[in-house]
Amino acid sequence: MNWEAFLKPTPSYPMRSQRLSIAVSFPAGSLAVEEALSREIVAVIIGYPYYHHRSEIKFLKAASAYIRKKLYRLALPSSALRLVDLGDIRKEAPSEYLEAVVSELLRRGHRVIVIGGGQEAALPLFRALAQQETPFTYTLIDRKLDLLDAISTEEAPHRRFHRDMLLDETVGVPVWGQLIGLAWHWVSPAEEEILHTQLRVPYLRLHEVLSDPNRAEPYLRTPALVSVDLGSVRGADAPSVLDPEPEGMPIEVAAKLMRFAGMGYRTDVLHIANYFPLRDADGRTAAAAAILIWYYLEGRLNPQNDFPLPDRTNLDKITVPVDHPELSHLTFYQHPISGRWWMEVTPLITHGPSRLFPCSRHEYEEALGGEVPRLWDILQLTLA
Repeated sequence: MNWEAFLKPTPSYPMRSQRLSIAVSFPAGSLAVEEALSREIVAVIIGYPYYHHRSEIKFLKAASAYIRKKLYRLALPSSALRLVDLGDIRKEAPSEYLEAVVSELLRRGHRVIVIGGGQEAALPLFRALAQQETPFTYTLIDRKLDLLDAISTEEAPHRRFHRDMLLDETVGVPVWGQLIGLAWHWVSPAEEEILHTQLRVPYLRLHEVLSDPNRAEPYLRTPALVSVDLGSVRGADAPSVLDPEPEGMPIEVAAKLMRFAGMGYRTDVLHIANYFPLRDADGRTAAAAAILIWYYLEGRLNPQNDFPLPDRTNLDKITVPVDHPELSHLTFYQHPISGRWWMEVTPLITHGPSRLFPCSRHEYEEALGGEVPRLWDILQLTLA
């Protein structure tokens, strides 16, 4: 691939002892990129400093540069960490270039971290994953649903990008969506109707994440694409976003979710979106984005070896009686070392074979109380 046609390399950052900068290479030129990608690397970093404003696409170099500056000053989490920073996507056709570059990296088996851009930049990433011709799951971390047509040009296209992806985009492979952190004061009745009748995807509201961040772990165990809107972090920790507000996830909670994503079986693409550098005088939001990336990398370096075997013999089986007209019990599985949970779901509508889905201890405790978990009901609709 002619990498130079799609990417503008970033200058090397000063190497500092025991800092992340010593684990990163900054190749310039297609030959140098090929050589860097041939090594055993943990992830590839790409900058996408482009934002839609009214009907134009604005280039803000600082959107990726400020985050890199904060990221490469952080501590080196492990001497085994190796990263390649390919620089920024070029201006000529940024969305198409991003899709092409990420698609090629995925084809070669690399994990990709994309920094910058609005949330709508998740769409070319979604398309790049679809090109791999493998079913995948997509998890959005955001306080909004973004399902409606924009009324003004100031809202387009980020106001409806999620609808574009999960409802209108035509792909040749099965795709499942998940949502984390919805704040109901940002979800309109029309969007709630679409969520429950058309999307029918598992979701966690913001207060559920805040009360127990571990409930979000199952939503980050299997997705191939995780897109994080920095607006989901509370404004005190990340004020330089499109709509900062006081309610949101503390940076400590958001970082924990990123570690979950890094420990997931298949987080092929992590997207950190909605950073506006012109508002970031003190660098606080760039630092927050860097922390999220750092914890994702730390999770990547510490994976859980607990993927269920076909016969599930590496898991402990637990059967719980429930009060349901069509069920006598629910079956849960737990890994004896990692402690992570799975729930067996048998489709009642299609009467197909049972499937194993990640869940948390919360669903198990709900079943112990005789209730069928909400997640089980949503998965029934998903399998229908």
